[in-house]
Amino acid sequence: MLQKFLDGKKKYSAFIITVLATMIPLFIQGTEAQKTILDMVPSVAAALAGIFYIVTQGKIDREKEAVKALNGNGVAAATTIPTSVEAAPVQAQAEVQPVVELPPPFDPKAFHEDVLANVKATYTVVNQCTIYYKARDKGQVTDCQHISQAVDYWNYLVDLAVDARDWLKEETEKKAGTCGRSPEYYVFTRDFNSTIKAANALNELAGTKIDWKSKLGPFNRTLYGVGVMAEQLLEHNK
Repeated sequence: MLQKFLDGKKKYSAFIITVLATMIPLFIQGTEAQKTILDMVPSVAAALAGIFYIVTQGKIDREKEAVKALNGNGVAAATTIPTSVEAAPVQAQAEVQPVVELPPPFDPKAFHEDVLANVKATYTVVNQCTIYYKARDKGQVTDCQHISQAVDYWNYLVDLAVDARDWLKEETEKKAGTCGRSPEYYVFTRDFNSTIKAANALNELAGTKIDWKSKLGPFNRTLYGVGVMAEQLLEHNK
């Protein structure tokens, strides 16, 4: 408030001084100095210039006062750069993924119990070799819904094959000196090697994105059939 009052007094003082400076010489000068009206032109011009200055300066001061009021009494306001398009907040939309229900995993314990319950009815005797053959027979008629089921089945079948080979080896050694190893040993050795090879190919197939179901006929979509065909599926997709 004090500053505004002083600023106002300065304006009026400038006006009064200008008028006095202009008019007083008109009164104190002699008649000879005022010979013509043209002698008054410089004084009048000075008076008009002073009035113009006061009016103009007053307008500028009012504009400054308005700017100060908007900017918080002279404090520089933060410059905001308007943007034509405001960025809309990005809302992460969770993609709805279809729930894929996997079939139940292969249960080797339940599978083996069923094999033992029926092996004698098929092979009349129960030993490690007939157990293996019965497990293979059952795998040929058991549907495979997911490749993980086939992998677990073939791991189970490999264990049975190892047990059967060891058992046959003992039986052959008992007959040593007469006719050598039994023909069953040589036959089973061939089955053992093919089992290991198929299990390895199946593990490799499980690590790929090959659509094995679409490439196999219904009769091969079994626990045993997927393993048997695994090597061919890998060869055709190289």
